[in-house]
Amino acid sequence: MVSASKAARLAKRADGDSKKKLGKGKKSGTESPQVDSDVPADDQPATTTEKMKEVEKLTAQMDKHGLSDRVTTGVLSSMESSRDVKVTSASLVFHGKVLITDSTLELNFGRRYGLLGENGCGKSTLLKAIAHREYPIPEHIDIYLLNEGAPPTELGALEWVVTEAQNQLDRMEKQAEDILEEQGPDSPILEDLYDVSYLFSHR
Repeated sequence: MVSASKAARLAKRADGDSKKKLGKGKKSGTESPQVDSDVPADDQPATTTEKMKEVEKLTAQMDKHGLSDRVTTGVLSSMESSRDVKVTSASLVFHGKVLITDSTLELNFGRRYGLLGENGCGKSTLLKAIAHREYPIPEHIDIYLLNEGAPPTELGALEWVVTEAQNQLDRMEKQAEDILEEQGPDSPILEDLYDVSYLFSHR
């Protein structure tokens, strides 16, 4: 015959086993999965158009009003029509932090440059400031900043590349027309534009 104390221990053990099984059942899928409405707004994936715009602003270092978080100063010292760019008294401030002060920025035709520095020292911020022409860089100089992958689109990869190339070709042709009207056919910028347009159209 089982003693009273042993019976109590067996009952307690059986009760504990049933609770463990019940807990396992909850973990294995009896709980309803979280939906987007249960997740805090800041933690939801950026799949909507509104969220994508917010991500673009953050990536471009802009505030909620679309204004740049960067403050730049600089004076164009090279000729407006020159292939080389020289900006003197160049400064760059990001969120109140001075990254560059009273420096000279030179970009010479045919040269390649690399930026070296610690994380957070302002390499990407400088490139974004140049790409957005926050320094006085002449319009005839093309700037391409490969900052991220192509945005979501219904076009295939090849179609997207062809469409973007056609857009750039149209932009250069319009720029060539404007320069022809303003500066005449002897402008040195026209030769460069025609060369690049020829390469684009014969790829």
